[in-house]
Amino acid sequence: MIVLNEKNIFLENRQSSKGNQLKGRLDGRWYKADYLGYEGLAEYMVSGLLKKTSLGNDEFIDYKTEKIQYKNTEFTGCVSANFLKKGWQLITLERLFQSYYGESLNRSLYRLPEADRLLNEEAGYPQDIKERVSTILRWQKHRYQYLFQK
Repeated sequence: MIVLNEKNIFLENRQSSKGNQLKGRLDGRWYKADYLGYEGLAEYMVSGLLKKTSLGNDEFIDYKTEKIQYKNTEFTGCVSANFLKKGWQLITLERLFQSYYGESLNRSLYRLPEADRLLNEEAGYPQDIKERVSTILRWQKHRYQYLFQK
């Protein structure tokens, strides 16, 4: 578990899809606490699946799940290396998707065996959260099939 304090937290510019995810940076790593209960698991799942694509390791961010403590409150969440270069800013998938398609991310019934394996291995999240993440990933696989071809 990582413990963050006031000097590590970015409060003025929270750039999650809803603008409310607690983020912090410490020792060259980004920490993001779950707000809805599954954002860290979603990051972990997507980076795990991208490792199975034709993308190089330098073309996506590798996330791990992490327990985060801030102001004596414990959160589930994720951690990654610091990926922002000077002058860069975050653009969330939700915001990008909405600007391109004019709608929010949705659901699909397509199967992802690798996603199921990763979800089963991750023990830190409850089953209902895992099912939400799984639904979102299946829909994304259908929508972006070309990214899943190796």
